[in-house]
Amino acid sequence: MAKDYYDDMQERPSWRSRSDGQRTKPSRGLIWTIALGIAICVVVIVIWYQFFPDQTGKSTEGPKAVVEVLPQVEKISDAPEVSAVVAPPADVTPAPAVVSPSDAAVVDTQARSLSDRPAPVRSSSSLTVQYADHLVAANEDLATIAAMYNLKTQTLISVNQIRNIQAIREGVTLRIPDRDGQLYTVREGDMLSTIARKYSPSLGWKTLQEINGLKSENILVGQQLFIPDTSSTATNQLADVAPIQFQKPASGTITTLFGQPYINPATGISESINGILIVGNWGSAVVASASGQVVDAGYEVKGRGRFVVLSHEGGYRTSYHHLENVEVRIGMTLSKGDTIGSIGTSGTSYERPTLFFSIEQSGIALDPIQFF
Repeated sequence: MAKDYYDDMQERPSWRSRSDGQRTKPSRGLIWTIALGIAICVVVIVIWYQFFPDQTGKSTEGPKAVVEVLPQVEKISDAPEVSAVVAPPADVTPAPAVVSPSDAAVVDTQARSLSDRPAPVRSSSSLTVQYADHLVAANEDLATIAAMYNLKTQTLISVNQIRNIQAIREGVTLRIPDRDGQLYTVREGDMLSTIARKYSPSLGWKTLQEINGLKSENILVGQQLFIPDTSSTATNQLADVAPIQFQKPASGTITTLFGQPYINPATGISESINGILIVGNWGSAVVASASGQVVDAGYEVKGRGRFVVLSHEGGYRTSYHHLENVEVRIGMTLSKGDTIGSIGTSGTSYERPTLFFSIEQSGIALDPIQFF
């Protein structure tokens, strides 16, 4: 009878030791797992040293040239194409650049051209006004100096309290602000808020305070404030040429100051006034502000109304508008204080008698308040 092999079908170890004291060998799968882990570790170490070199700062190689690849640009003309710039090692001193005499002449000319320009006025902040000094050179006048700094002529007149533009000559020092505007002298009862409303309702008293570098909103009578975007720290050199002396042309209250916005009677548009408005009483006399000759007089239905213009020495002119009546004619010579007419409302819709008075020299409007 054949041997029964059913016992071979029973589950038993795949490998059995020959003796009871010998250990069982690990399986083939375990061996492959260990080998794979070792291989992974070796790959990680190689990658680490490939992408993360020694961080100790000790280099085992000599200095290498640094190559900076420039972005590709469109080739211009037949100039050789530059693809990279190689920087020398730190311990190598680059050779000095060779400049031809013609190139040196061009560079020198450009440098001289830049040095001849006035230094721009820079503000220490975006709000606080800053000033620079300008020494007037030969053949310079207010117009050329204003254009040089991109300012209005009236700004220089106001900031420097110029009463006689003929005094601006070589050797005079002018103060140049970093923006257009004017200086306002604080009067009794003034506050920052009321001043801001007079000249620019959108300005705001806080902005006016910052522009003038004030630590608080408190201001004093006689203090001067810079008001931007309207068209006084003047130099003593301007006082050596005495301007003509003017007087207030009528009794009454000055309601609108030079440079303040007002409604132009001729156009009905708000603009900066180039004179002052004086409100008085019916029948009050209007007198010549200084000795001069009547060079113009007339009547405009809407605008100047009844008006008179006087010419004075030194290139000055004074104008008197909105008169109720006129007692002079063209060609007459008047002395200071002679009656011109009376205050009124002609050419306007004003309810109270109002005189418009202005002073100009060589066609440039000046602030009458500076002359009283």
